[in-house]
Amino acid sequence: MKNLLLQGCNGFLIGCGLFVLTLATPANAQTRLGGTPLSLNEALETGLKNRYDLQANQVSLALSENSIQKNRSGWLPDIAASGSVRYNTQLQTTVIPAGLFPGSTEAQRIAFGTKNSTVFALDLTQPLYRPQAKTDRAILENNKALTQEQNGQQQTSVKIRIAEAYLNVLLRDLQRTIARADAQRYVAYFAISEGKYKLGALLESDYLNGRLDLQNSQLTAQKAEQTYRQAQATLCYELNIPTDTTLVLTDRIDPQQVAAYQLEANPTERTELRQARLRQEGYALQSRNVLNLLRPTVSFFANYSTQFLQNDFRYFSQPWSPFNYLGVQFRLPLTGQFTRKTDLNTYRLYQQQTALNLKQTEADIANEIDKGRDELTNAARNLQSTKASLDLSTQLHQLQQEQYRLGTRLYSQVLDTEKSLQTAEQNYLEAAYNFLVARLTYEKAIGTY
Repeated sequence: MKNLLLQGCNGFLIGCGLFVLTLATPANAQTRLGGTPLSLNEALETGLKNRYDLQANQVSLALSENSIQKNRSGWLPDIAASGSVRYNTQLQTTVIPAGLFPGSTEAQRIAFGTKNSTVFALDLTQPLYRPQAKTDRAILENNKALTQEQNGQQQTSVKIRIAEAYLNVLLRDLQRTIARADAQRYVAYFAISEGKYKLGALLESDYLNGRLDLQNSQLTAQKAEQTYRQAQATLCYELNIPTDTTLVLTDRIDPQQVAAYQLEANPTERTELRQARLRQEGYALQSRNVLNLLRPTVSFFANYSTQFLQNDFRYFSQPWSPFNYLGVQFRLPLTGQFTRKTDLNTYRLYQQQTALNLKQTEADIANEIDKGRDELTNAARNLQSTKASLDLSTQLHQLQQEQYRLGTRLYSQVLDTEKSLQTAEQNYLEAAYNFLVARLTYEKAIGTY
């Protein structure tokens, strides 16, 4: 059992879901002595608010939204202004053949143009028809939805780690309480033994044995206290708060109300299924876009320019010469026709693969729910049974202790009863742990979180 308890933290790392334990009255002794009262729901809220990784996920979502906005702005006209100033240090010459003009008998070399050529222009391009535009936007919307689901899945993982740490503190607190109770019983045993020893009614070996049992029980209680403090520090770390913060957990393990837990009849769809369907939809959109990219695109363009052609730079004293044009551009991809078939086949294979994975995931989740339901039912029954056994063992111990005080029982007989009581305590501790894990596992399986 000791090894089981030492593995408690690791055991919590198994895929477990979250649950809300029965709330107890927060006005307990620890609260009066100081500390921060904290329920499981409050722990989840605090952790989700403080975790930097979850805040980073919100940036990813904002990036997805930014891509959608960028795609919408693709229909806006592209307007650009440009200007250039060119000075020709030597004009290009042109040869005029002989006889081109009447009276010319020889070829002539003539330089045309001006040394200063300054042009300012305003260009406009407006897309009129882009067959892939709507599909591109749908792909971006699909990516955003997938990012939301992935963020939600990571958020659930964080919740699970917080719940694991919270429940581990509850478990260690229960372990600490049992260890303290054991130590107090041995204090009572030793007080009785010491009194009898002084009166000469007890062998020295029995007296020393009682003293050794007391020291061992105190050491066990000390170790349980240290483990509890470590569990508290781990919970503080998961909540991203100072690890020396004293937390008083207000949720409790109440075996009397375990039977009141209602098994969910209609489980919520898990994010794994939603993600698989979104991937299927994404591959279908990519296939559609392969066909869209083979269709022609049409855009409108226009230009207004003014130019200054002179040999000097007297821009304000010489005339400028404006010119403009407009038109429609048609573009049809040709080489893409040869790669279309392989691209389509790629995305169709991805769709087929995702569909098969989806069916397997559905089967896995159904089995997970059935298994989780059975384990939770058994764990709840075992917790109630071990609690009843613990109550009976406690009652028997009290009776045996009183008989030992009166001298009608030997110390060795009391130790036998003590071992039975400790066995009942450890069984109860194990049952409580198993119930916590089973309920986490079940609620994760049904998609509560």
